[in-house]
Formats: sequence, C-alpha cells, structure tokens
Amino acid sequence: MQIDGPDGPLEARYDPPQAPSGAQAVLCHPHPDYGGSMDDAVLDTVAGRLLNAGVGVLRFNFRGVEGALEDLLTAVDWLSRTHPPTTSLWVGGYSFGAWVVWRALAAGLRADRVLLVAPPVGRMDFGPLPDRGAGPGIVNAIAGSTDSFVDAAALQALPGVATTLLDHTDHFFSGRQRELAAAVDEVVVGAD
Repeated sequence: MQIDGPDGPLEARYDPPQAPSGAQAVLCHPHPDYGGSMDDAVLDTVAGRLLNAGVGVLRFNFRGVEGALEDLLTAVDWLSRTHPPTTSLWVGGYSFGAWVVWRALAAGLRADRVLLVAPPVGRMDFGPLPDRGAGPGIVNAIAGSTDSFVDAAALQALPGVATTLLDHTDHFFSGRQRELAAAVDEVVVGAD
C-alpha cells in the first residue's frame, strides 16, 4: 500500500495482530543506501514478536536518507488516524532506523514505548532527549556485544534507556534470531 505524505507517497505495509492489545507500532528499517528496507530480516523478527503480543505493526520504506525524519512522522500520523492506539503507541527502529527514531523523539515525537535495535551509538549522534514530560515513555535498546557499529559503553550510558546486550552477537544478529526474538519478548512483557 501507499501512504500519502506532504513530500510524496511512502510504500508501506500494515499488519494487524490476530488478538489486538490496543497497542500500535511503527518500525523503521536500516540505512536505505545499504539495502535497508521494510523487508529486512531483523525487522521481520521484531515485527513478528510484536504481532504475536497483540501489537499492530506498520512498516514503511524511507524515500531516502534525506527526509527520513519526515517520513517517520508521516507514518506515525497515518497510523494514528487510521488505526489509533487505544493503549499505547510504540516506535522502533533497527540501526539507521533507530537513529531516525531517536531524532524524532528529540524533535518532540511522543511515544509510550520505544525499541531501538542495534542503534549506531558512537557512529551517529544520539544527543540528549527532552525531559520525560515531553519525551518518550519507556525506552529499550537491544544490541550485540560484538556489534562493531555500536559503542556498547556509550549505549549503556544513555540516560533513560534500558539496554540488553546479547553475547557473541553482531550488528546483523547473524545466527542469533532466536535470541533477538527472546529479547523482544522480554521488552513486550515489560510493557504489560
């Protein structure tokens, strides 16, 4: 499907959960210049676990690097208008997508839950977020202990971010999809 936005249409897919919890999520994919898309395998794992927990999931393709923040805000606006969350709004992203989510939060996006998967802290700017009154609800990050794109110490030092580091796991969660799924499940359980 396509979502009409002020800067052009976004290619998107909305997956409704079989047993809705009232929560809705928007997920952002990795860097589009390096093959990232809404069909990314890591994003599939995250989406599958959220759907299993009753969270509706909207994924979309960035139109490019420039305008990625506006694309995310367009997707959130569409989801809020067409499938308004009755309990909570989640936003999440993997790698570059996590950075776009962080930028949106810094710009004032309100979300009840935030999930950052392999956020490239140390390679991209993850500056301070607004205080809790204007900022996000609970922020969780999941990354690998051997991820060369994530500065694990800097990630763990981000204020207000609960971090899970998966042992012997790289940026792509190679051979570690089950461990990633279990970590997402723990985040979802913590949301109840």
